[in-house]
Amino acid sequence: IPALGRTTHHHRDMPAVADGYVTDDITQSVIDADEIEHFAEQEAEDDGQDNRYIPGLPWDEKEALKGKNESWHHFFRRHGENIRHFLVEDWFTSAALGIITTVLSVVTDLGIESLIHWRKENFEYFHEQSRYYGIIYWVLHFTVCTAIASLCCKHISPQAAGSGIPEVKVIISGFVLDNYLSLKTLLAKMVGLVFSIGGGLPVGKEGPFVHMGAIVAALLSKATSKMRHNAFFTNEAREIEMLSMGCAVGIACTFSAPIGAVLYGIECTSKYFAVKNYWKCFFAAAAAAFSFRFAINTLVPPHIAGTIVAYYQTSFPNEVFIIEELPIFALMGVVCGLMGAFFVFVNRQIFLFQKQNKFFQKIFGQSLTVFAVLWALNMAIWTYPEGLGQFVAGKWTFHVTLADFISNCTFHQMNLTDLGCKPEIVERWTGGDGSLDFKWTLLCFMIFYFVLVAQCITLFIPSGIFVPAFAVGACGGRLFGELLSMSFPEGLRGPGSPPIYPGLYAVVGAAAYTGAVTHSLSLAVIVCETTGQLCALLPVLIALMIANAICSFLSPSIYESTIILKKLPYLADLPPSRISVHVLKVERVMVKDIQFVSRNTTYKELRNMLKRHQHIGSFPFVTDPVTMTLLGSISRRYLVSLLCIKIGAQEILPEKRSKTPSEVMAQRRRSSGTTAALILTGRTESDSHFRVSSPLHTTSPLAQLLPSQSNEDTIGHQRTMTIAERAGVLNQRIEIDDYAIDAAPFQLVKGTSLYKVHTMFSLLGLHHAYVTDRGRLLGVVSLKELRDTFADIYVRGAQLPPWRRKRRATERATSERDVENGATQSFI
Repeated sequence: IPALGRTTHHHRDMPAVADGYVTDDITQSVIDADEIEHFAEQEAEDDGQDNRYIPGLPWDEKEALKGKNESWHHFFRRHGENIRHFLVEDWFTSAALGIITTVLSVVTDLGIESLIHWRKENFEYFHEQSRYYGIIYWVLHFTVCTAIASLCCKHISPQAAGSGIPEVKVIISGFVLDNYLSLKTLLAKMVGLVFSIGGGLPVGKEGPFVHMGAIVAALLSKATSKMRHNAFFTNEAREIEMLSMGCAVGIACTFSAPIGAVLYGIECTSKYFAVKNYWKCFFAAAAAAFSFRFAINTLVPPHIAGTIVAYYQTSFPNEVFIIEELPIFALMGVVCGLMGAFFVFVNRQIFLFQKQNKFFQKIFGQSLTVFAVLWALNMAIWTYPEGLGQFVAGKWTFHVTLADFISNCTFHQMNLTDLGCKPEIVERWTGGDGSLDFKWTLLCFMIFYFVLVAQCITLFIPSGIFVPAFAVGACGGRLFGELLSMSFPEGLRGPGSPPIYPGLYAVVGAAAYTGAVTHSLSLAVIVCETTGQLCALLPVLIALMIANAICSFLSPSIYESTIILKKLPYLADLPPSRISVHVLKVERVMVKDIQFVSRNTTYKELRNMLKRHQHIGSFPFVTDPVTMTLLGSISRRYLVSLLCIKIGAQEILPEKRSKTPSEVMAQRRRSSGTTAALILTGRTESDSHFRVSSPLHTTSPLAQLLPSQSNEDTIGHQRTMTIAERAGVLNQRIEIDDYAIDAAPFQLVKGTSLYKVHTMFSLLGLHHAYVTDRGRLLGVVSLKELRDTFADIYVRGAQLPPWRRKRRATERATSERDVENGATQSFI
């Protein structure tokens, strides 16, 4: 408790002196006795001055060492500063993130629903004029909207194409992807999403909304980065926290489900999540859901508001299932798990065909927009309401079809019992005039969109997978429930027992199939929040867990599959029950040809090493080439800057092809201002290279180790060295400051299993680690070796990297040839 006023210091309050040092009981730090004398001299002056509290400097660091107690005035002022920063920096920032993302999502939803409403009214008008006019308008609406969406990605920001969740996963894991969190990507994402969904393509919006939320979070982090007086904004983990909140807000804006949004955002974007950030994510998601509801009820027109909200209210009774149906739900989980794995496989094959097929690359390799427009043309033909579209409900959106699937009624009992569906619902699945069988239309809908969704999410447009997968799963569940209801019209227990509710099976199928495709269990919470009922929670959990387990065993999630196909720098999750990851050791996959630095290294050797290995971000520092005892690691930036100071920048630049005169002049103009500081601070490594996590490898501390240079003192203006002087410098041993050495790089023993290596890399965010044996450096393993090892883990398990298998085959062939030659010589 702070004392009232200023207290008198008695001798018992003074710290004890021992061996010239003073140990303070409060701070537990050792203070030089000379400093105590200095404090005593300054105390008299401080007593006569107004010792006011300075914001940003804690009281205990300034005055506790002097033995002074804090006054009530300083106490309340200090905590007032803390409360103000807490409210502004935590609550205000989270609320701002939720509100801004909500505004953007509502604007996007208004654009989507306006286009869909416009398509419906105009099609009916032109179809009344002429059937051919209706066909032409339907095709033009699809193709023009798709062309605009693809052109936005091409000319504004190519990073806006696709879902965005795979890239957000990579960014949260610690890598930097250029322009994925920029303002122009946000603009392209919004406009492209409006025209891709509004144009009629079967894609979702939850992935793009997650990406949009992450972009807003990143922009807010940049806006608050100028507030450097507070350590809150200088924390590097703050950006990751903001991205996690942005992902949760994106899902909350899609389904108005704040609890499930937080859980889904964590599952789909983070491997490990800090529990202390839970409340921030929940608050941001709640603010987004509240703002979304407020905007829908007050600002959005009534005829559009009902279609924007993804809130599918159900009216199931409390006893919606009986115990005998639980095995059936488990069987649905098995089927949905297999379907989810097959969907990921189909999507992978389509992506590989587009990337590897020479004929496709020759025609559409440089014109992805043309391919997207042609595919939209096919979609328009297949979904034309008066043609093939009547078999797949091509006239209706996923919002309408999902509401039909989960409705608490039965198709085949229309006009027969109270459980029968309304005529307008059944007409959408029987061709309008009842000429079609709803069972065949449901089956055609499921197969049709199962294949087309796998293709559409590979187009060069903003697209999501959640809502289309939800619709496909709900259709399969509805079909299964209808067949079961037809087989047991009076229930599984016979007359007088509870009936079978096909709508419940649609909810279970939607959650199980979507959870299998995305490898997420939070769908159970999202389903309960969107339907407004908890009675379906147990069946949903049973089917969802079984489907997730089966699909996780057979294939990666759709997001991790995209990461693997795009070769993004990310270490995917390991499938369960793979014995190879426990048997294979890190010494089998590590790189043994190590480039290292020691005290005996000369500047010439260092120059040649830096020229040959442009991709390595840090080098191990060892005692000597014989003992190879690891002492630490040194950043490439420091070594480059050291060479720049010693021999100039031109001696370490990589050799390039001969350039044209115009390129030479342009390069001369650009390089006229090259400085050692520029080479030190410039990021030349790509995102897939080693990330140096040591504080000594950041820009500021390293710059302090080098001689200060003004902006005008460039390398090009350094004194030209003679050949003899340069040769003398190159033959000298390098002089490395001890402060530039990271003395504690991450190390692994050679017997570490790949399972443990994968866990450490994922948990700690490592990009590389050194392999040692009792201090001796044996090799290095990075994300590249691990990704190569786990490339075919779902099919063949963990295997040696291709280069290691090729080397082993060569060594085996050489040894066999040597044995044959030896046997021949002995025979002779």
